[in-house]
Amino acid sequence: MDRFLWPVLGKARYWRTIRIGGRAFLLAAAGIVGVVVGGVVTPGTGKILVDTADLPLSAWYAVLTLLQTLICLHGLVFRAAGVQFRETWPLTVPSTLITVVVATAFHDVLSPAGAISMVGMLLLILVRNGWVWAVCCGIGLIALATFWLWPMPESSMPDDAAIAQGAVVGIVGAVAVRATSWLAFRTVELAAANAEIARLTVHQERTRISRELHDRLGHNLVSIMLRTELAERLAEGDRRQSERESRAAHRLARQTLQEMRSIAHGTLVADLDAELAAAIDLLESRGAVCQIRIGDQPEGAAAETLAWVVREAVTNILRHSQPVNCTLELVRIEDRFEFLIGNDGLLSTESVVPGHGLAGIAERVERIGGTYGAESTGDRFVLRVTLPANSPVPEDVPADE
Repeated sequence: MDRFLWPVLGKARYWRTIRIGGRAFLLAAAGIVGVVVGGVVTPGTGKILVDTADLPLSAWYAVLTLLQTLICLHGLVFRAAGVQFRETWPLTVPSTLITVVVATAFHDVLSPAGAISMVGMLLLILVRNGWVWAVCCGIGLIALATFWLWPMPESSMPDDAAIAQGAVVGIVGAVAVRATSWLAFRTVELAAANAEIARLTVHQERTRISRELHDRLGHNLVSIMLRTELAERLAEGDRRQSERESRAAHRLARQTLQEMRSIAHGTLVADLDAELAAAIDLLESRGAVCQIRIGDQPEGAAAETLAWVVREAVTNILRHSQPVNCTLELVRIEDRFEFLIGNDGLLSTESVVPGHGLAGIAERVERIGGTYGAESTGDRFVLRVTLPANSPVPEDVPADE
């Protein structure tokens, strides 16, 4: 039976589903076995043995009904693994055939209701929606119709007490099987959800580190490169200024090391005032004339986001242009802040094509409900960012940070 099921489910997936289900699977399996053995196998084999004194016949009945139990246990794994009902024919077809054989072969000594109920139990496990109860009630009606329309010999006719007992066992057993199976299914689904949460958490952390390494360390490395180049050019003409640039590059390298550690631990926070001052200092050290207009500044998430925007924008300026004139404006208009940074000396219009830098800016700005735009005219490039004054905390940042 197992080899017949592998092409449908896969051996590795089959055993992985059982392993994930753990104790809930054991409970569901015990419930199924208990209901079948207590409600079908034991009464049926006992009646056959008492009425016919035929031990082999009684054993054959027990084997066939236990085979139905095995099919139900496989159905439990199928359902927990998420197999669609239309794909469970390796279970439903043999179960139906066994039911027909048992109901026909043992009709002279047993009511077919017990055999037919096994198909209902399998459907209780396999069918996912609420129609399963309607289907099982229909199967019960079929069993009753068979009982009345296909009369048994008088000697084998069960009395009213036996019929009532069978009905009670059937109802209680159906509820028990459905409940324990539901617990097993939910256990597997919860384990799968936890695994997906863990995977997404790892992916989110990797994305955060990648973005911050690009935004933060990329800017610092560009700054170190520019300052060391400037120090090298000034080494012969202005030794004192060259030493100042070298010391600035050294401080920036130490700062970069500290920021890299903060990124790894998730404790890095951007400071808008510091970023604005560093941007102006770096642009002017490159020989650019900066026109500055800084009014009210945002707070909270908007301030941190804007600090990252300033850093990335300056990095893009230094990478893709040789600026002579730069403009930095930050003003508040009613319930929003507008930030503009522009420069001339654009080396190529290809640099305006959104890459990791501009895409990162757009992602950060849109996360807190802002808007982003970039345009170039001739050799001039302008970046505009609008942020709401009351910015929500980004979804991937804890509220207490």
